[in-house]
Amino acid sequence: MDNKKCLFERFGGDQQVSELIDQFYYKVLFDKLLRDKFLKADMSRVRYQQKRFFSQMMGDKNTQYTGRDLIEVHKGLNITNQQFDKFKVHLKNIAQDMEVGGADLDELLDHVEKYRESIVFNKAA
Repeated sequence: MDNKKCLFERFGGDQQVSELIDQFYYKVLFDKLLRDKFLKADMSRVRYQQKRFFSQMMGDKNTQYTGRDLIEVHKGLNITNQQFDKFKVHLKNIAQDMEVGGADLDELLDHVEKYRESIVFNKAA
């Protein structure tokens, strides 16, 4: 692993991030626990913004997420910790299928975990 490169570069750049997000939403839309959160969403826009968000989160200096604030986007969706965990399971499985290495996978999941408080609003479930 080349620690001088950011996670985005080690991951494979735009093409790999796009593949990750496309595969991820394919899984999510067939997941009974998660799909209801996206029924009314413009999935082309969701995928586009998610790709930009992930690219920036993973260290791409040439990409800036320009979507709405995460709290604003998620506050009315009543997302639970169980749903957030399932989101991460899908992400992990897809990244593993893409042969993302252990340390890079852990770093990706750690980045995602930092946003739990901005996404989960139903703490009781």
